Amino acid sequence: MIVQLHKYLLLGPKKEMDRFFALAQRAGFMEFIGLSHKKALDMPKDAKTILSAIKIARMHTTSSSESYETTLHPLALSQQIVQWNEELERLIEEKRVLQAEIARIAAFGNFSKQDIETIYREGKRVMQFFCMKSDLMQKMPLPPEVIYIGREYDLAYFLSIAKEPMKYPKMIEILIDRPVGELRERLKSCDQEILHVEKEIHESASALPYLQNGLLDDLNAYDLNLAKHDASSPLDDLFAIEAWVPKTKLKSLQGLLSRLDIHAEEIAIEKKDKIPTCQENKGVGKLGEDLVHVYDTPAWTDKDPSLWVLVFFALFFSMIIADAGYGLIYLLIGLFLKWKMKRAGGAIRRFIKLILILSTCCIVWGVMTASFFGMEIGPNNPYRRFSFLHYLATQKAEYHLEKKDDVYQEYVARFPKAAEAKNGHAFLVNTEHTVDGKVVYEGLSDFYDSILLELSLFVGMVHISLSFCRYMARNWTGIGWILFMVGGYLYFPSFLEATSLLNFLGVISKPAAYFVGPQLLYGGLIVVFVISLLMKKKWGSLHELTNAIQVFADVLSYLRLYALALAGMIMASTFNDLGISVGMLGGFFIILSGHLTTLTLAVMSGAIHGLRLNFLEWYHYSFEGGGHLFNPLRIRKVK
Repeated sequence: MIVQLHKYLLLGPKKEMDRFFALAQRAGFMEFIGLSHKKALDMPKDAKTILSAIKIARMHTTSSSESYETTLHPLALSQQIVQWNEELERLIEEKRVLQAEIARIAAFGNFSKQDIETIYREGKRVMQFFCMKSDLMQKMPLPPEVIYIGREYDLAYFLSIAKEPMKYPKMIEILIDRPVGELRERLKSCDQEILHVEKEIHESASALPYLQNGLLDDLNAYDLNLAKHDASSPLDDLFAIEAWVPKTKLKSLQGLLSRLDIHAEEIAIEKKDKIPTCQENKGVGKLGEDLVHVYDTPAWTDKDPSLWVLVFFALFFSMIIADAGYGLIYLLIGLFLKWKMKRAGGAIRRFIKLILILSTCCIVWGVMTASFFGMEIGPNNPYRRFSFLHYLATQKAEYHLEKKDDVYQEYVARFPKAAEAKNGHAFLVNTEHTVDGKVVYEGLSDFYDSILLELSLFVGMVHISLSFCRYMARNWTGIGWILFMVGGYLYFPSFLEATSLLNFLGVISKPAAYFVGPQLLYGGLIVVFVISLLMKKKWGSLHELTNAIQVFADVLSYLRLYALALAGMIMASTFNDLGISVGMLGGFFIILSGHLTTLTLAVMSGAIHGLRLNFLEWYHYSFEGGGHLFNPLRIRKVK
């Protein structure tokens, strides 16, 4: 439900300002209007420090972390954690440099730099270290003062002992500041320091809830200061501020102000005001609200589409999955998550509830269409025979059996046994034949496909009609477009000489449908044109008629429900056949991997296209969007 907002001007003495904002934050139903919404105050440094510490703690926290007791203020603890992390990063970088340096000079072994200096001072000899490509060593003789040390990878290492510093062709001098032994000692102590610092950080990671509460305290203080910053001072001793207040909270506002020397006056909303959207939903309505925000936030003038989106998303999702077996898998996943995350709240809890709703709808629709993991279920199996889809197919078969029309004649010509049928079920079963060693009931398959296809179009027509009905008071041309869609649904089967659901269920006969259909189709366009003229659209009336293409295309877009369901059923059936043909061991893995693939693709297509039909086709006629959510001053809490 979208709640109407009222604009209030609040006036009071400055001495009451701090108390007023503190109470308003605790109440949490007023969004204050001011310059800070355009240019916010800088985030306090303390909050930034605590936030950095929380990020560090999250990277080091474990499920076995014990509670952390400390007398330090959250800010002091955060500064300590940040310093430890900086020290850890410094030590890790030093370790990397040490390892690289050790690898560079390891070939020369351990020696004392003091001995080298003694040799230079007393023996008047300069010791130098060199390296060169191994393949070049064979091509040049070594000078007598050069000693070969060894080889690593593609480099050869040498030691030169000469009277003066030397340079040799194709050799690179290696400068050694610290010998490898000294480097290894430092590396060892560096590892110990890293372990010590990591231990300190891991222990402090247990204080994550304590740090989160400290951050929320700082953010609440920041929000409070931000709201105070909005207040103007028309007089030295007074403050004034504007606020949005939901209609459902007007009594709460009076109750809050009764304890203060502050006056509230409702003021007119100006054209330039950007009015927030205040949505208040509970239960399943909140689930729908979460789905709505995936695409856009409703404008404050919109009617809340939350419940509508949830209901039709569940329907579309189940029609796309179209399998009770897959629905059962989703249900088990949902129950497992509910058991595993008993203490989860907020969005996670609602997401689990959404999984349970969608999986239940999938099971119901799967039972109605007699589908279970893509298995071939015979027409005499009770699971199929008493399904809703089979009921419709038998009704259609009995219609053709009674009329003895061209459809009946076509099947009898191909399957003479069908002429012996006394009812619709027998007629469909008697269209049995074998293809590649597999029994196929052609009439049953054809009728199922045509009914599911028509159901997709019928659902689309109803869905878009409801969209027009929601905003009928704003755009009366919706009456004409509903007539246009109904007329098209009745009339277009005549071009294909097809029998629609309404025909074989006895709602309307074919001749009546073919007569009424064109009247509604063209009459709807006339109604659209006339209403557009009455609404003073003038030349816009002709443009309004061009929406016929849009409406027609939007209804046809619902064919994706049938197409995606058919694709999923074909994939599941194909993997089953492949698995059976391979054998038990290999077949098990083929069937398992195949159904996992189909399950994943089905979830993706169900979520994407189920929401798309709501957000594009349906929103087109009953949604403005572009709003921003009502964001009152309130106290933040850890979930």
